[in-house]
This record gives sequence, C-alpha cells and structure tokens, in this order.
Amino acid sequence: MSIPPLKGWSSKLLVVAAMIGTLVVVAIAAVIIVGLTPPLVFFSIQDASLQGGQLKQQKFYNFTLYANNTSRRMEVHYTNLNTEIWIAPSEWYPAEVSMSGFEQPPVSINGYKQPPDNVTKVAGWAEFYQTTSLTAAAQGGGAGNWPNCTVVVMAKVLFKVGLARTRPYHIRVFCFPVNFLNTTRPIQAYQVDGPAGLLDQQDRYPFLARPPPL
Repeated sequence: MSIPPLKGWSSKLLVVAAMIGTLVVVAIAAVIIVGLTPPLVFFSIQDASLQGGQLKQQKFYNFTLYANNTSRRMEVHYTNLNTEIWIAPSEWYPAEVSMSGFEQPPVSINGYKQPPDNVTKVAGWAEFYQTTSLTAAAQGGGAGNWPNCTVVVMAKVLFKVGLARTRPYHIRVFCFPVNFLNTTRPIQAYQVDGPAGLLDQQDRYPFLARPPPL
C-alpha cells in the first residue's frame, strides 16, 4: 500500500499527520531531557586534621574530600573545583585541592572526569594561621567554637552520557561542623545554591547565603 501524495490529502489527514509528528518530537525531547537529568552527587569530608609543617610553628589544615557520583550512566566533568575553610563567620582560608584522583579526558575543555557509579577522593589542605579571633575562640572568649570549622566546596560541573551533555552547573555546598582536632565521623555536605538534587538528601541543613555562624 503506497502513501498518497500530499496533494491528495484532505485537510483532516494533514492535521492528524502534523499532530502525530508533533507527538513524536515531544516524546523524543522528553526522553532526552529525562536521560540528561543531573544525577545525585554526594560530597563529604573525612580525615580532617591539623598537622605540623617543615618550619617551626608551621601547621596545616588537612582533609579528604569525597565526591560520589551515584549515576550508573552519566559522567561528571569538573571544570572547576575550589574549597575554603571558614574558622569564623568573617574569617576563612583558601584551601588547595589535588585533582589527581580524577581522570583527565582527551579534550581539556571537559575538565576532570569522574566515571559513573564512582567515588573519588581528593586531598585538600590550607596553611594554619593563628588569628586574634581564633585565639579568643580557643580560650572561650570569642565568637565561634574552633576547631569546629566549615569547609565550603565550590564547583562548576557538567554531566555527559555518550555524546550528549548537560549545561554547566555551579554548585556551592557547606560541610559543617568539621573538627580538625577530633573528627569522629564523615561530615556530609549540604547545598546552598546550584541545581536541585545534586546533593545528599539526607543530613541536609537549611539553605543559607553564607557559612553558618560557628
């Protein structure tokens, strides 16, 4: 049975064909959107410590950042990953992180790659400085309760499956409280901004615009 030429189609048949074509396009778009929905990504801090350096009275904050990609299909590509250690509501240190735990894809624009269903850990550190407010807090005379600190994780990521990729997402999360002298359990991160559903849905704190008061 051959399809009649368009000239022989009635207006009703043309409308039905257009509707079917529209439904097919919508169905394909829905499959693509669902397939590219960002997966859950868990962040946590472990192994927090304060250790001496090579120089006299030199100390460093050390921690391990765990990034857990829970998707079974999608890769996570980190084009930027920064951390900060907040010791008080207005005092913080920029912390370095080693990206050696991630894979380096052939195309540098994709950043560092994390495979599906993968937990990657990276080392982080920052030099310790004895500030006035930190001394007061340690002696019980100032705001805050150091050595409990807040580790802020800021990342720019995109997600890939095959040749398809999502738009870039900016994520900023807080890990609190991180005790650098006596850490007894992993510290989960909670989301402040970025796409919904990227962070651990358990152990979540209220959204804040800045690190919580210590």
